[in-house]
Amino acid sequence: MKSTIILFSLVLAASLCPAQAASESKQDKKAASSDQKESRWQGHIVRQNKEGSTLTVRGGQSTKDSFEREISYDSSTEWTKKGKPAQQDEFKDGSFVIVLGHADEKGGFHARRIDLRLPR
Repeated sequence: MKSTIILFSLVLAASLCPAQAASESKQDKKAASSDQKESRWQGHIVRQNKEGSTLTVRGGQSTKDSFEREISYDSSTEWTKKGKPAQQDEFKDGSFVIVLGHADEKGGFHARRIDLRLPR
């Protein structure tokens, strides 16, 4: 009788361990994916600072927004025009851009890709 109870307890414990591990890995994946989720910012270029590697873009996440945000970029940033590769020199003040990247804790925004579009 004792051996049956011990055996049953071991089988029950073994069946619960993988379920708990699976639930923890799902939570870890959710946390990692939210950290990696890209943000979008669109608007018109107001100023460029090539020495500081920044653009100031007036716009927002929708076409109705009108906030200014400083966008930083580096050598890994992709410059595109309508989704195709472009040169950084094509981006002028007043150009309409869509920026994909990540916002940091301090409110800064680092661009992974800056796409030049026709004005809306």
